[in-house]
Amino acid sequence: MAINFKLVSEFQTIHRRSFVISPTAILNPNNAQPLVDGEWLALGDAINGLGDYQMGRDSVTPSIVPSYCYFGEQGRYETQAIGKGPVLFMGEYEADTLIMDPTNVLVGSALEVANVTIGGIVRRALQLTNTGYTVARCTRLPGNNNGFLRFRSVNG
Repeated sequence: MAINFKLVSEFQTIHRRSFVISPTAILNPNNAQPLVDGEWLALGDAINGLGDYQMGRDSVTPSIVPSYCYFGEQGRYETQAIGKGPVLFMGEYEADTLIMDPTNVLVGSALEVANVTIGGIVRRALQLTNTGYTVARCTRLPGNNNGFLRFRSVNG
C-alpha cells in the first residue's frame, strides 16, 4: 500500500475527528475511485449536496468551501464497517502529500482543493489557488522533497 500523506508536525497539537463519509462506498478499496490518505473532503452543506455534518468529495472544482484532509489508510475495515473515517479537522499542521498538482506552485503559494487526476483516478487534491477556497500554503516543493509537496494547513 502506498503512503500518500505524511505528517511533519507533532500529532498531539492536531485535532482529528471521525465523520460519516458520503458516500460510504468510497471507503471500500475495491471501489472504482476509493478514498486514499491525504485526499481532501468537504463538510456537508447546501452548496455541495452532502448530508449535514458529513464529509465527502465536493462536486464543485475548485472547492469554494473549506475542505479537510482525510487521515486514514485506504481499505481499513473499521471505517468500512461504521461508514466513518478520521479527518484532520482543527489545528494547523505541516505535512507532505502526493495528492496534489504541483503545476506553477512556488514556496509560499496559496493552495486550494480541486479535482486532479492522479494515477488515472480523479482525486480531491491540492493545487495552486485560482478561484477557490485557500486551505494551505506550500512550504516545500516536490523537487526538493522526494516527490512530496509540503504544505502548512490554514483551516485551523
